[in-house]
Amino acid sequence: MADYRKHEAQEWAWGFMKDQWTTIMTPFTLDNRIDEDGLRHNMRYIRSLGTRGGGCTWGMGEFWSLTFAERTRVMDVVADEARGQWGIAAHVTHTSIGDMLALADRADADGFDLLVVAPPYMVAKTEEVVYDYVKTLADHTNLAIMFYNSPQFGIVMSPQGLKRLCQIPNVVGVKEASFNQQTSIETHLMIGKQAIISTPDEWIYPKAKQLGFHQQVMFANTSDWRFDTPDCNNYVQFINRASRGDLDLEFYEKHLKDLKALSDKWWGGTVKNSGGVLPAPMCKYWGELMGLAGGHVRPPLMPLTEDQKAELKRELTPLIPRRQPVAAPAQARVQTREHAPWLNDGIGSGAEGSGMMLLVSVQDMPEALEADRGGADIIDVKNLQEALVGSGHPNLVEEVRRRIPAHKHVSVTLGVVPNQAGTVAMAVKAAGMLDATSVKVGFCEADYETAVEILQGARAALRGYDTKLIGSLFADNHLFKGGLDPDLMVKLAIEGQCDGFLIDTLTKDVRNLFDFIPESRLREMVMEAKQAGLSTALSGHLKLDNLDELARVNPDIVGVRGAVCSSGERDRAVAWEAVAHFKEQLDLRKSGQIDPRRQAVPSYGNGYGNGSGGGNGHGNGNGNGHSGGWAVIDGRGKNCAGVIAALSRQMDDDRGSFVEAILHDALNIYDVIYWAEQAGHRLLTQRKENDGTLRVLIQPYGG
Repeated sequence: MADYRKHEAQEWAWGFMKDQWTTIMTPFTLDNRIDEDGLRHNMRYIRSLGTRGGGCTWGMGEFWSLTFAERTRVMDVVADEARGQWGIAAHVTHTSIGDMLALADRADADGFDLLVVAPPYMVAKTEEVVYDYVKTLADHTNLAIMFYNSPQFGIVMSPQGLKRLCQIPNVVGVKEASFNQQTSIETHLMIGKQAIISTPDEWIYPKAKQLGFHQQVMFANTSDWRFDTPDCNNYVQFINRASRGDLDLEFYEKHLKDLKALSDKWWGGTVKNSGGVLPAPMCKYWGELMGLAGGHVRPPLMPLTEDQKAELKRELTPLIPRRQPVAAPAQARVQTREHAPWLNDGIGSGAEGSGMMLLVSVQDMPEALEADRGGADIIDVKNLQEALVGSGHPNLVEEVRRRIPAHKHVSVTLGVVPNQAGTVAMAVKAAGMLDATSVKVGFCEADYETAVEILQGARAALRGYDTKLIGSLFADNHLFKGGLDPDLMVKLAIEGQCDGFLIDTLTKDVRNLFDFIPESRLREMVMEAKQAGLSTALSGHLKLDNLDELARVNPDIVGVRGAVCSSGERDRAVAWEAVAHFKEQLDLRKSGQIDPRRQAVPSYGNGYGNGSGGGNGHGNGNGNGHSGGWAVIDGRGKNCAGVIAALSRQMDDDRGSFVEAILHDALNIYDVIYWAEQAGHRLLTQRKENDGTLRVLIQPYGG
């Protein structure tokens, strides 16, 4: 939302318009309506790539095919989905000046950050006419304006004409998309120090370095959502770094060159076949292959033929970036999220995912706000009034997701699901469309094969969504006829293609989780899951008295309700003070201020531990056949599942290199040491740093 005055627009733009911005397509349903759910999904997908902002109803958004009411509706949806936390630009060009000004007013009312305008594409054939048209808009609105210079609008402005436009006070810059490199370069050199000039193609960055100018924003293109996935955002990484002066052409060659070549082939071919029209049909189908909502294009645009679609799919599919384990080279290196994507933060993302997270189950919006105020990491929407625990109404999930800060996790509990794969898949997809962080699918009276089938169907339904799939069994399933054995939880989560699991209880009496499954067995299951990269969650009538047991098991997530209700009873309302107290006690164990193991946890002095690697903390490398390589797993700010999964994969990929784990959370430290000892790896050194982090040097078993 714009927070500047008209005379401050240029200064605001220099600070706000940076990095990668996207171009948002307008998806349509089969009956030719705007696909609002698809539009919301696309925005969430694109935001997950790390983009700074996006624009709607541009050329790629088929603005020319939309009615005035449809254009304003797209603007409303985009503004609502951005929630003031993501930059948004509205394209307001229209052959009617009155409608252009009305669109600008709507954008201002909706909270858009800036406007985009181009020539009115019918009678604007001279630069003087274009100047008068843009000045009319600038005089009418207080919003910043980017001019869109493209041959699609019937006239391409010269660098001199663009300079004159940028002298209008709130015209802050130009999207220079003339497809003429000389025009782009001259515009950058002539105006780039007074206004923001952006050429929407990455060739501009090496040229800028060569000629001594700088482009601070990619405003805007479709390459982010056509080249990247939430797991591998190579394009956004490259653009964001290049926009800040860090041009890594080696990274581009390795990760993006082939995708760009394919894009150029299809872009140029589609434009040629259509006589010069922007290739919206190709981009829409490309987006569908990446998991976005697209649908048809409106006439007079023509869709790709079935043969063209088959060819594009065949050529693109092998190039879609996917998670790949990275083997350690012989020299030292550091594992970060970019290089080791399995080093995850549990069910979501962000630094707040370090160590055990607190999940609080809520039944209504007031409870959700109480849980958020108390510091819950995850707001879990469920319905305790339905038999065997059920799901909250989708309208409630939508409201919670809208009102809870975007960085917070909002999960959905489906409870015990019916043994009907299609019904469950429909519910799971609804959770994805509502932007839930995770959806939990529970089984009680079900056979194993059916449960696997249902989970695999749920996984397929979540394709293209960021929502994590969590399989769930109940520790007291044996009390029910045909209850699925909770000992199968890890196997079920793996074969069901889940992102994690939850073990809960259905019996809500004085007994809790530990009355049905002992601590030692839960620890085995959690450790097994962590090595497989699964997030782990435990719940089931847990109270403050259980925190030491939970800390020794160290799941990624602890789920509670009754313990944080006003009277300690789950049928009363959640109270923020109780949430805050539980969270405080949990954090004391994560920090090591309360030691749930007492003498069981290793002692970390100011120097080195009891490893045999010598006093320099690097070991002596005397393992048989050791290659002398070195890898670092940085586990700070990461959940234990991600840390141990990264360590396990590193050891599997390369037995010849030393591995140094950097850890901070006290519970994660204990688990990593326990995991290494159980796996037969050799602990060489343990070094406590002044900031509380511990560096553990490990020699792989057999290395």
